Amino acid sequence: MPYLDASPTSLQRMFGIDDGDLPDAAIVVGQWGQDGYFEHVRATWPNVRDIEERSVLIEVDGRRIWVSVVFGAPMAAMIAHYAVRLGARAVIQIGSMGGLAPGLSIGDVLVPSLVIGRDGVSRQLSRNKPIEPSADLTDRLVSELSLRIPDKTVRRGTLVSTTSISLERHSDIARWQRNGFAGVEMECAATISTARHFGAATAGAFVLIDNIADNHTFFDLTDTQKDRIRAAKDVTLRASVAAALSYLNTAERG
Repeated sequence: MPYLDASPTSLQRMFGIDDGDLPDAAIVVGQWGQDGYFEHVRATWPNVRDIEERSVLIEVDGRRIWVSVVFGAPMAAMIAHYAVRLGARAVIQIGSMGGLAPGLSIGDVLVPSLVIGRDGVSRQLSRNKPIEPSADLTDRLVSELSLRIPDKTVRRGTLVSTTSISLERHSDIARWQRNGFAGVEMECAATISTARHFGAATAGAFVLIDNIADNHTFFDLTDTQKDRIRAAKDVTLRASVAAALSYLNTAERG
């Protein structure tokens, strides 16, 4: 049986997921390393449980939410695939992005209104068309972010997902800027195209860590900017959990 068509029972058995650990929602985090991130999750929520190599589970208000760390589109798609097939009705991708538009500040958070997939995974699932995150879940995420961070820190715009930051060229960046894209990262298109394929609500939030439009690179970060990035990443995680809970509760009442 092709993996895409595998049954929830087969996926649960393949990954060794207990019935009590099946997710109601999933937060997919684009990040190189996972150990330090999971330490932060454990410090934020009690009773965190390990699910599999790249995922932990938190329980909030009776809801089970997976938090998974991935790097790149293939891993993001796999996590989104089996999270949704095992029960997640909302999937939010968070992480870092490079800025493509002038005027964005380090630590600003972009909530994409449209995602352009330039990775192989999302191109196959979206048939090379722009991908729209779910409006309801996106609005809830914007609201939760706005409660936690100052005005004008939360931005909206088009995000492009690329295959790998190591393959970016000046011509790619110039083309993205001509197209009016606000930022670039690697996982969002794969995550939301996969989750939407299986019927889940989707959204995303990305912290600006450098901005080539202002001639600022990640290597130039000051200690103050690094602190702002860390704080913004913490906010996006907390806001994502709150938005997922709000969505689930409203969906059940409706």
